[in-house]
Amino acid sequence: MSLNVQFTQYLEDTIAGIIEGIPILKSEYPKFKNEWRYENEFDFLYGCVVGQILGTGLTAFKMIYERDAAPEEILQIGELIESYFPFIREKIKEKETK
Repeated sequence: MSLNVQFTQYLEDTIAGIIEGIPILKSEYPKFKNEWRYENEFDFLYGCVVGQILGTGLTAFKMIYERDAAPEEILQIGELIESYFPFIREKIKEKETK
């Protein structure tokens, strides 16, 4: 099984939107540092963003196809998401411009 072009494009568009929202997340997450007790802001935010993308991708798959993704499809979704890791890291490290 292979992901179809439409789903891949949907997922890529979704990933791009989430990456563009990182500056907003960066401004909000420090408010929760004491409650969530994380020490490394970059690692915490990176994990949250990747988790959000993965969860969104798998949920979208289930909603579109009305079934869970097969192991091979999960791997393909993961590989697609992984290809965006450098962009996610770059956006998190980006300094705010005002």
